[in-house]
Amino acid sequence: MMNFDNIDSLSVSFDSKISDVIARIQASGPVACALLFDQGKFVNIITDGDVRRAFLEGNKLEDPAIEIHRIKSSSARPTPITASVHSTREERERLFQTHSLRQLVLTDAGGQPVSVIDHQAVNHAPHYINRNFTAVVMAGGFGKRLRPFTEDTPKPMLQVNGRPMLEISIEKLVSHGANRIFISTHYLPEKITEHFGNGEKFGVDIQYVHETTPLGTGGALSLVPFQDENTLVFNGDILTNLDIGMFLAFHLRSESAMTIAATQYSYQVPFGVISATDSLVTHIEEKPSFSFLVNSGIYFLSKRVFDTLPKSGHYNMTDVAANLIKASQPVSCFPIFEHWLDVGRPSDYDLASKIF
Repeated sequence: MMNFDNIDSLSVSFDSKISDVIARIQASGPVACALLFDQGKFVNIITDGDVRRAFLEGNKLEDPAIEIHRIKSSSARPTPITASVHSTREERERLFQTHSLRQLVLTDAGGQPVSVIDHQAVNHAPHYINRNFTAVVMAGGFGKRLRPFTEDTPKPMLQVNGRPMLEISIEKLVSHGANRIFISTHYLPEKITEHFGNGEKFGVDIQYVHETTPLGTGGALSLVPFQDENTLVFNGDILTNLDIGMFLAFHLRSESAMTIAATQYSYQVPFGVISATDSLVTHIEEKPSFSFLVNSGIYFLSKRVFDTLPKSGHYNMTDVAANLIKASQPVSCFPIFEHWLDVGRPSDYDLASKIF
């Protein structure tokens, strides 16, 4: 059972930046939340799911937390589920079970939070917590942009702080519930198979599929001999602190055929941008910034997706998504705010050792 009694460390206000909210959530451990106050009065609980919905609405890290509150106020659960600090265990169990809660705020007689308990405090945790899954890791790329580092080493086997990137990712997958991992290889496959073997020393069953010619992620998936009800597809040159358990929970709740993890990418135009009608300038915006949700290279697939894959030939994951959408199969987006790095260039490789 986890009780979090340091309410001040969870507290944010309407004018707190979303980045501050994320920092509170990440520092809160198993309770995984922040508490929103307005002029000292408790207003709502903020979870990482609330933050992700704010990103889907186009909000950015520097935007105020009141934007999260605005979105949550029009959701299916606009007000927090709470219990008295004097409530019984049975009463708390009933709330967790009825509302599929991950955390519960305990309040005093005035409605102010005094503690937060997580789902492990009761016997009725949400059904998706600690659920096992199969993972397919794509590790066949040449890593041409990282030469000379990749002349005799597959890109996923490049070391970050003394360990191969692929090893870091596999240990993360196992810690989040992966009980079977397929690794797709092409370039220098023996460097990977000799290091990981059958996965015994990593506590997981590891098997390999080999691309004799590059097939793209979708094409490589057609080689996988086992299709789980929910399969995580993960590019081997990615490093991330993504909460895979929350990602899987979102995928299951959405009942989507495919869920794409998306990270926020921003850039600033280094000039003043002119808006004009014919030859008349109507507005000049100095160095505007633009943000997009971009494909992170991490996906959850439902079993039915495998039936749509071609039996041979090159096939990208964008093709998989496009054909599912064309067939009216739901494809969802899961925004991620955790650290995410695609190690594709020397500058990325240098950055990896500073973050992970």
